[in-house]
Amino acid sequence: MRIFIGLTDIANITANYAKGFKALGHEVFSVVWSRSRFYPDSRYDLVIDDGIRKPGLGRVLSYLKMALRLLQLVKALRCDVFILYAPAVLPSHIYYPILKWLGKKIITAFWGSDVRYWYAFSEEMRSLGVESEVHPFFKYARERSGGSLMDKQRTIRVAETYSDLIISQPDCGQLQTRPYMRCSVPLDLSQYSFNVPGRERPLVLHAPSVPEAKGTDIILQVVNELKKEGISFDFQQIDNMPNGELRQLLSMADIVVDELYSATVGALSAEAMATGNTVLVRYMPDYCKVPDGCPAVNVNKFTLKEKLREIIIDMRERTRLAMQGRAYVEKVNDHVNICRDLLDWLARKDVLDYDFHPTFYREFHIPFEILEEEKKAHYSRRSDFIKMLLNHGSVVKRN
Repeated sequence: MRIFIGLTDIANITANYAKGFKALGHEVFSVVWSRSRFYPDSRYDLVIDDGIRKPGLGRVLSYLKMALRLLQLVKALRCDVFILYAPAVLPSHIYYPILKWLGKKIITAFWGSDVRYWYAFSEEMRSLGVESEVHPFFKYARERSGGSLMDKQRTIRVAETYSDLIISQPDCGQLQTRPYMRCSVPLDLSQYSFNVPGRERPLVLHAPSVPEAKGTDIILQVVNELKKEGISFDFQQIDNMPNGELRQLLSMADIVVDELYSATVGALSAEAMATGNTVLVRYMPDYCKVPDGCPAVNVNKFTLKEKLREIIIDMRERTRLAMQGRAYVEKVNDHVNICRDLLDWLARKDVLDYDFHPTFYREFHIPFEILEEEKKAHYSRRSDFIKMLLNHGSVVKRN
């Protein structure tokens, strides 16, 4: 089978999907618009903007080079299955129906801010009684929205209309209406060295990709308070480190404090467990159907200090949880197993027992003033995007 994956990469998922499907004997065509600064060495079949921002390239040459790269997407038409992240850079309302008309199978993956709408998210968290735990995230989600309400609605509706299978998570799925399967982050576990140092004085790491979205300010406050209490530990915050270096550092650490506003166990937590750390992270096991047996310590901004103190002091418990982590991610996050599951779900899509049957959107109402604000933001973003395209070549030249 020939499988297309693209047009972006999140947490190295595209690269790991590609390796997983290849291990299962399939041919893969992986495409991303641009490389992630966290995964500069990841390999893809096509990177559309590679070299396009080279100084002195010029507007005409820049557009020509990009057009030639985009033409290479014609190779994708040989593929049988398309795994798409939405929204992509190209207009989904055009290529989704074309792919369906050509008889292609489509899997759409939603991973977070691509479809999460801040107001719907905040309303659902209030309905679940956990607003106070995640309230600081509302402001971030609103300011870093990743698109207007109308953008997200169109993205979801197009995907739900033409996809054979959708994978997602409920913490970003408030606007979704079709049943979907739970998505898990695929890891190539051969890249992770498992080591449980067992130090009396542990090394605690925190590696936020976006500090304001992870509760970093609260974590730093807790760390400082514990140090003032005389609790013995070392702490290191990691910023903008390439993943290859981070993996090495994780294998030498004892404890990882991950995000405080999440609803599930994400990529960093899985990587930390794969390398032998005790992980502290916020998650909602029933709401997100986190697989049973997760050894990550479930915390929030109110319980972090007490739980972190306990884990630092109790080396036996810390070691016990760390030893369980590798086996858990081998069961849940192995990239080959995840790819096998995707193809199995696709084959059984008409009789599949779906993980989630969203209903929140049916009961969700947006106040008039927010709708008006969203309309203005939508058309403003459109105008800014057109200006960005028109200025792309000249900006490249000036740089």
